[in-house]
Amino acid sequence: MATVVISLVSTKGGVGKTTIAANLAGLTAGLGLQTLLIDGDVQPSLSKYYTLDKTATTGMAEVISSGGLITPAEISKTNINNLDIILSNMTDATQNWLKQREDRLILLKRAVRQPIVRDNYDIVIIDTQGATGELQRTAAMAADLMISPIKPDLMNYSEFLSGTMEMMAQLNAMADLSAELRSGVLCLLINSMDRTRNSLGVAQAVRNEFRQHPNVRLLDTVVPASTVYPSARSLNTPVHMLDKPNGNGRSGYEVLHHLLHELLPHLKGMWVDGTQASETQVLGE
Repeated sequence: MATVVISLVSTKGGVGKTTIAANLAGLTAGLGLQTLLIDGDVQPSLSKYYTLDKTATTGMAEVISSGGLITPAEISKTNINNLDIILSNMTDATQNWLKQREDRLILLKRAVRQPIVRDNYDIVIIDTQGATGELQRTAAMAADLMISPIKPDLMNYSEFLSGTMEMMAQLNAMADLSAELRSGVLCLLINSMDRTRNSLGVAQAVRNEFRQHPNVRLLDTVVPASTVYPSARSLNTPVHMLDKPNGNGRSGYEVLHHLLHELLPHLKGMWVDGTQASETQVLGE
């Protein structure tokens, strides 16, 4: 299987990018897929998500400053089997330096195509900052698939339309210049869905807008609002290990498997520990 690169992108902070990145990676690692997390955020929340068995001497700052070169010195090992991570040790200066590079848009694409990644990992998952910037753009260009989580409220929806969608339009406007400048498929994920009237209304507006959108893939899977996600984070544990099937399709185990199977259909039928659950999607109505 060729290495699949998934980037979490959004110009809005606090929408759950890091939570989705960490838990998807924990799940793919649990399925036996060699997985590499890349923390592309200057605020290194992902770097602190899992306990480390081995801490690398360098990290993303060196990957960026070298023009996209990844060496064993940048790869840390978590205490989760099959899960490694490139930690964020970046500052605002790293992003300012990146702005000066003519190859900034393809820097991470170059990085994840290297033999050290291609020959050793099945899945690469890149987390990004919650703002428009060069790190966000180069992560988008590196991806086969992008996940943009959106919380179902008017502020987050407005920011997605004016921020993330505008950024993607700018990036894809350059696709005619070179195939290297074409970003991955943008997948829109409704995240932290509760059952209030406001959330239900915004979620329906999102579906009406993007169900048939030519440039956005609206995912059927919906991540419900639940205290289990911060609980898993505090325990440095993938949510699928903490929140087992409960019969209503809303457990962390079920939701994360549904999301992975929808993103990568060739993995459908693979369940951690063989504990299968219904493939019926949680739509959040």
